[in-house]
Amino acid sequence: MVFLIGILMLSSPVLAVSITQSPDQISRGERLTLSIRDLKNEDTFTLLIEGRFAVPSGSSFLFATDNFQMPISLTKGEMIAYTENTQETMLQVKKGDTTVGVGRKTGPDGIFSYSEKRDVGSGTYEKMRLTGTVLPGKTSVLTRLQLLGSKSGPDNSDISFTVDGIDEGSIILTVLVNDKQELFKQVTLRPPVTATQPVPDQYIILPASSRTPTVATPLPEGPQTFSSVDGLASVTATGISYAGLLKIPPKDVPPDWILISSVYSIAPDSLVFSPAATLSFAIPVPPNPDTSYAYFIGMYNNGAWAMVPSTATATAIEAQIERADDFALMAYTPESTIPATSAVTAQGTKPTGTMTPGGAPKVASVAQASPTAAPTKAPLSWFVAAGALVTGAGLVIWSSRRK
Repeated sequence: MVFLIGILMLSSPVLAVSITQSPDQISRGERLTLSIRDLKNEDTFTLLIEGRFAVPSGSSFLFATDNFQMPISLTKGEMIAYTENTQETMLQVKKGDTTVGVGRKTGPDGIFSYSEKRDVGSGTYEKMRLTGTVLPGKTSVLTRLQLLGSKSGPDNSDISFTVDGIDEGSIILTVLVNDKQELFKQVTLRPPVTATQPVPDQYIILPASSRTPTVATPLPEGPQTFSSVDGLASVTATGISYAGLLKIPPKDVPPDWILISSVYSIAPDSLVFSPAATLSFAIPVPPNPDTSYAYFIGMYNNGAWAMVPSTATATAIEAQIERADDFALMAYTPESTIPATSAVTAQGTKPTGTMTPGGAPKVASVAQASPTAAPTKAPLSWFVAAGALVTGAGLVIWSSRRK
């Protein structure tokens, strides 16, 4: 009998994770649902919610994912917010009695980006939204919210939220599990049947009356650039309407490589670029100009990292890519042999080549300091009974809790 039970256990199928989304179209204020099945504890879970919509130049905007119900928790995780074409943006999160906000004015590029490494607890987030004003001369806004971390909680659950602030446009949902795409879905926002009423909200900085109804606009022709959620990587491609760059945890980095940037997964994973797309990584400011490293772009596929032929500009390292995959900005450790050419190499291989002073290769060479730990930033206490006001580089962080 024991032997039979053992055989039955061995033959039991391992259920694969399943993630579905409904409905395909919604109106403002309606609920979206992600149905998650067989998501195991310790699985890496990544959710990106992206909104694309048109607004009048200089007006205010609101992109809200309210009543965000999440039965699972994400530990060792990160929360990222991003907007394009805005002159100021505020991220607002409310859970229970505590409301937290992070905001600032943007620079000439109109980009707002904020991220914090933290656990994302289960429960209901009454408010999770991005508000602000549109950059003069711009007539569209792009918003992104990304949550990622190691899952804990029930294997089967539903994540759901209502969408507010947009009358027409689209929402793109991407879900990765263990860095593998399990969902890619574009949801259409259809106009409401009745006239749009202002949404009362005591947490919106700008007057609700200044908001104007939004309308959908076609994407421009020619090359388009799609940025990562933190704005540090981008893909410029022709003939596609969308490419998402999702931040994912690093893994299997060869011992003679140094991970300079985050790792980004391009979605949808079915993308093929013809002609080839330009993948670009911003060069970080070297903390020690006296030390040189050579940058290159690495691609992770089939369980191994490979070097991608790369070139350098004054501000970025670039490569031509033909399909979606996982990419990161890398450097060799000082003792590694640096190649004189940019040939693709297998994981852990040290190609031979002529060295130049400072260890920089003849191709794609950039002076780079030895990586050091990033300055430690006091974490934003999202849900504690504390209040803080921090100003620096235009960033304002505030936290409050009702008594």
